[in-house]
Amino acid sequence: MAKVVIPPRAELEKYARDNPLIHPAEVLAMLQVMRAGQDIQDTVLDGIVRSRGISSGKFGVLIILYQKNTALAPSELAKIAGVTRATISMMLSRMKRDGLVTESAAEADGRQKRIRLTDAGRALMADLLPHHYQRVSQIMGRLTEAEQEELIRLLEKLAD
Repeated sequence: MAKVVIPPRAELEKYARDNPLIHPAEVLAMLQVMRAGQDIQDTVLDGIVRSRGISSGKFGVLIILYQKNTALAPSELAKIAGVTRATISMMLSRMKRDGLVTESAAEADGRQKRIRLTDAGRALMADLLPHHYQRVSQIMGRLTEAEQEELIRLLEKLAD
């Protein structure tokens, strides 16, 4: 994914003169949030996950399956992961090839498929998640607990 580009304030101010709905400080703040999110995700996933040849998308799907601890339809996985059905289909194909997930027919309707982690997929996640959460903690440890709570509050406010 390409890095978020943060334009100079002067450029945004130029656009704001023509469009009063553009507020340079707001645009800069949001782009900085997006860039920080990318940088943090890169830092968290570097080494631990990528050394195992797992993309951030696949890791997200593995976390969903691990936490749900049940078989899910590919369409459910796509919705939860925030990807298209075509994307989840390609990811699942590779994950099946790598022995991380298995596909079976749904009990109620044999035409529908259900995806679940294999024992190897579950073992991989049991190994990776503590390291993943440790990296997240190291990054967030740069903030005080009060700052973390404020950050959560502000991000929830933006997401509403």
